[in-house]
Amino acid sequence: MKGRIIAFVAFVLYALVGELYPASRYAFWGLALLFLPWLIVRAFTFNARNSAYRGLRFDFAATPTDAAWVYIGKLAVVALTLGIAFPWFMARQKAFVVSHHAFGTTRFGCELSARRYFGIYIRAGLILSAVGAVLGGLSTLLLPKLAHFGPLSWIAFLLPAILLYVGYAVSYAYMQSRTTNLLWANTYGPGVRFESTLAAAGLARLYVGNLLAVACSAGLLIPWAIVRTLRYRIENFAMIVEEDIVHEASPALAPVGAAGQELGEIFNLDLGL
Repeated sequence: MKGRIIAFVAFVLYALVGELYPASRYAFWGLALLFLPWLIVRAFTFNARNSAYRGLRFDFAATPTDAAWVYIGKLAVVALTLGIAFPWFMARQKAFVVSHHAFGTTRFGCELSARRYFGIYIRAGLILSAVGAVLGGLSTLLLPKLAHFGPLSWIAFLLPAILLYVGYAVSYAYMQSRTTNLLWANTYGPGVRFESTLAAAGLARLYVGNLLAVACSAGLLIPWAIVRTLRYRIENFAMIVEEDIVHEASPALAPVGAAGQELGEIFNLDLGL
């Protein structure tokens, strides 16, 4: 509750002062960038230390300086390359998050190939481009005729939107499934390894089905769609224990406030994997 109150007050101040003095938003964005590494570390630490397996808590061992090097320094490379280095940044960001988590005092490791991330993003872009080409062909050949046919004129507006979302869903599902599978295939710890078997086709059907359900229920089925997606991801995730390792609890796990987690949530920062 304290974390949510802090996040709510920060959001109200940002919205109110921004309306009264629009130029103040630049100062707020500068402060947000300055505090971003701290917020990220606090959010991951809060989530980790409030998660446990067989009574043993997790931990997140990164410092704000470590987070600044990734989320500011490496993100600056993405800006300087006009977005070309984004797959490289995503590989480094995910490896940073996983490799700084620990189960008690046992650290995890993660080594991701930026080259393979580039391949996944390029293929996802090609899928979206192919759908765009089909959509452009339909717009040129078919839709002008439908626009002049009274009872079916609405199809000229609805069909491109549907095809565009389906194409985006397929492209995004491919990217999510391949990057998630790659992430967990390259994550390891003493005596354990992980496996993710997400399928692009399964995720695409899930996304399209969720959209239809949420649209037809005027948003009431959003919680159902979230749980449905999480269930599918968990059903395709496995931890494989290869040998019995004794894990020790960390004596340094002090309670962490939820302000970072709540600030990230209320400002819609995606801090997950």
